[in-house]
Amino acid sequence: MKKRDGHIKVLLVDDHALFREGVVEIFAVEDGMRVVGEAENGVDAIALAQREKPDVVLLDVEMPVMGAEGAIEEILRVSLSSKVLVLTMYDEPRLVRKLLRLGAHAYIVKNATREELVAAVRTVHRVEDRVVLSVSRTTADRLEGSDRGTLSGRELEVLLLTVRAMSNSQIAAYLHISEGTVKRHLTNIYAKLGVSSRADAAKKALTSGLITFRDLSEPGR
Repeated sequence: MKKRDGHIKVLLVDDHALFREGVVEIFAVEDGMRVVGEAENGVDAIALAQREKPDVVLLDVEMPVMGAEGAIEEILRVSLSSKVLVLTMYDEPRLVRKLLRLGAHAYIVKNATREELVAAVRTVHRVEDRVVLSVSRTTADRLEGSDRGTLSGRELEVLLLTVRAMSNSQIAAYLHISEGTVKRHLTNIYAKLGVSSRADAAKKALTSGLITFRDLSEPGR
C-alpha cells in the first residue's frame, strides 16, 4: 500500500547499523523510495510492519532474538500488502527455497549492486506473483535442477539426521517415530535421489545443496 505521495515505503531490518546506514543512503537518492523504519531483529520488524504497513520489507536472515525464518510469516500476517525481500550474505539453495516457501518475494545476496537492489525493490512492489532472485550461477543451477522439491518435509528431516551420521534407531527416537518408519523414509529418499546407500545420500545431499554445512552446525535442526 502506497502513501499518497506515491513513494515506495521500505522497512529495513538488519542487525548491523552500518549496513542499514548504507542502504538508507542508497534509497535517499532514489526517486519514489523512502525508508519508513529500521529494526535490528525480527520481533521489532513485526511491530514496525504492523504500524507502518511498508510496501517492501528488506530482511536479513540471521539476527538476534528472531531471524527471517521466524519473522516472514508474521510480517505478512500483520501487513498483508507488504512484500518481503531477503537481503543476506548466504548464497545457499536450501535457504533460498525455504524462505521463498515461507512467503519471501525476493532473495538478494549482499554482493549485489545498488542498481540490482533498487530494481528488485521496484519489481516486487510493482509486479504481483513475481519472485526476484539475485544469487550466484551455482545456486541458480542448483535451484533449477534440485531434487529437493520431490522430498517431503519429513524426508528432509530424516535426510539431515542421516547426514549427521545418526543411526536409524537414533533418528526414530529423535523424531518420535518408529524405526520401521525411518527405514521407509530412507527407501523413498534413496529412490528420489537416485542413490542406494546412506553414504551416497549424504554425499548427494551436500553436493546438491539439499543440506548445507551450516545445517549440520545448527542444533535442533
